[in-house]
Amino acid sequence: MTDEQLQHLLQSALPRLDRDDEPRDAWPVIVERIDARPAWSLIDSALAAAVITALLIVPEWLFLLALHL
Repeated sequence: MTDEQLQHLLQSALPRLDRDDEPRDAWPVIVERIDARPAWSLIDSALAAAVITALLIVPEWLFLLALHL
């Protein structure tokens, strides 16, 4: 296989992207995501409820929880 054949094969497999819009700066988006306050998800709330329930059932686990924090 020659270089020209390989180049033609690659160009046919990966079509050229014709983008008319100008490239966007990603930094403002990154700063916005860093400054945004993370919201509690359903999984976070369920995990917190499970820990509280477990500590109410077995209060001795509070020592183990404090040890790992």
